[in-house]
Amino acid sequence: MDTVINPGEDVIGPDGNKLGTVAFIVVNPETMKMTDLVVSTGTLLGRDIVVPESDVARTEDGRIQLSVDEDGLKALPDYVDVQFQSPPAGWIPTAGFSYPSGALLWPAGIYYPEETKVTVNTPQGTVGVTHGMDVVSSDGHKVGSIDAVVTDPTTNQVGEIVVKHGFIFTHDTAIPASHITAIEADRVKLDLDQNQVKALEKASES
Repeated sequence: MDTVINPGEDVIGPDGNKLGTVAFIVVNPETMKMTDLVVSTGTLLGRDIVVPESDVARTEDGRIQLSVDEDGLKALPDYVDVQFQSPPAGWIPTAGFSYPSGALLWPAGIYYPEETKVTVNTPQGTVGVTHGMDVVSSDGHKVGSIDAVVTDPTTNQVGEIVVKHGFIFTHDTAIPASHITAIEADRVKLDLDQNQVKALEKASES
């Protein structure tokens, strides 16, 4: 039986205690295989943590159970990791710069203050799929948003995405992953046009 993973579902440890919730499902867009989950441990002083799919023990009753406990989860890397360094020796602040140089940090690998650079700790070539991402047809129309991802529990292959349509009277349509042509930062693109998506919607309602 396929596994439905819904962003926002509870993530628990081997002892059954809640560790967080699913923030992202990380997939390789070329193979459509799930490689990691990003687990959010909370909104206040929480972290978004990259959990390899090998640490996912099972999914049941709307919860994701990990094989690692809270301490093991804490040892895993953050989804977004910003590295800082001290200014180089001899660096002199510009006129009017009010902060002492000994108290300053800036992103590693640069030699003058500039916008912070962020490194995403997910395997190269993978992308994150999360709840609410737009789903766009081949002719450029938004046809819905991501509600869930359906995977094969033995291979972690993504078989379908569940797309939610509408605002008040909503309904879901399962679209085979073979129709996905690209996964971008904020949207998923399909090879189906708007009318073909509507045909799938009607077929799912019948």
